[in-house]
Amino acid sequence: MNFQEYLYNQGFQREDLLARMAESLELDDSRSNRMKSAYNAIYDVLKADTVFFSKVDFVVYPQGSKAIGTTTKPFGKDEFDLDIVVHIRDLYHNYTSSEIYNHLIRVFRGNDVYRPKLIPKNRCARINYSGDFHLDILPGCIVIKDEDKLMVPDRELASWTSTFPKGYSGWFLDVAKDVRQPILLRKAFENFVILSEAEQTDLPDENFYSKEPLKRAVQLTKRYRDIFFDKNPKHRTSSIVLTTIFGQLYQGEASIYETIDNVLNRIIGNYSEYQQLFENRGIYKRIKVLNPVNPEEDFTDKWDKDKEYYNQFIAFAKSYKEKWERLKKGDFGIAEELFGSARTKIILKAQLENLSKGKGDTLEKAGLSIMAGKNYVDPKGNITTDNGYQSKPHRNYGG
Repeated sequence: MNFQEYLYNQGFQREDLLARMAESLELDDSRSNRMKSAYNAIYDVLKADTVFFSKVDFVVYPQGSKAIGTTTKPFGKDEFDLDIVVHIRDLYHNYTSSEIYNHLIRVFRGNDVYRPKLIPKNRCARINYSGDFHLDILPGCIVIKDEDKLMVPDRELASWTSTFPKGYSGWFLDVAKDVRQPILLRKAFENFVILSEAEQTDLPDENFYSKEPLKRAVQLTKRYRDIFFDKNPKHRTSSIVLTTIFGQLYQGEASIYETIDNVLNRIIGNYSEYQQLFENRGIYKRIKVLNPVNPEEDFTDKWDKDKEYYNQFIAFAKSYKEKWERLKKGDFGIAEELFGSARTKIILKAQLENLSKGKGDTLEKAGLSIMAGKNYVDPKGNITTDNGYQSKPHRNYGG
């Protein structure tokens, strides 16, 4: 048995490696702290508005990847975006959609700090911290008293559109927690704090090594999505679509490895019929990815206008599956192509150091020797002393 076979035959070590790779995709502390500071200031700015926001009951909270624990650092020239909801606890039919939107824009346009950073978007106000991150701030009003489903303004439609960010976050977190005998899981951060007055909820804390397998699988999948669509960003599959598909096809797998492996098989199995129908008969019948807690919201509605979104999603899924199968067979080098982590070897070295402490296993020690640059590895993963690829030593754990 060669070293790569050893690694992939050891479930815990394999899982630890995937968890470490996913953790390496997290935002660094510096950027995370800047983002948190910018987020915390939003409520104060709105609450100070004497024209509208100080007179209504509202709460500010995150939605999207930060709310559900699936954030990844930007890839290439991308910026990290934090999606924020300004949840007004008043019935939407008391206002026009443009009225709510215009009040939000007015507040930031009238502020010397935010005016140069403001970019009005179709449904939200974007505050752009150029080259670093941006905040997308979405205002909305409730549909029914004491419930959290919202109507948000849509300028293109000149009307309201339905959304349910708290419901979606709750759905995904519940699915992620429904895990069978997790290998690494202890307990992830709790759901939103329910507030009775106008407040701003804290950004959820993230314990890197206690995240459920589904969250880690989504993080790693989003990174390969970024890599796959780097040359074709226009048709990149959105994070909400990938996250929803993984949540819907997840069946309580106990590990990151099983989650990715099984969900990829289900994606190919579930959607191949659509693809064959299109390729063989020219009939376009796209999949629909609906908000599981708000069927009125179709996350793939733009796929009707441009079929290439669907075609590229299928191409992405097939490419992901092909590379994943190579990883399963022991082609460890493919990990960098899949997840783009320049720290892959550093992560593996750290794992091997932990494994080799106080142990005499020759494979573990050989692996550590490889990562220290003292051995060669041939294309099949066999350890040699004089031919193949000599791995370079890595000592900078700061990445």
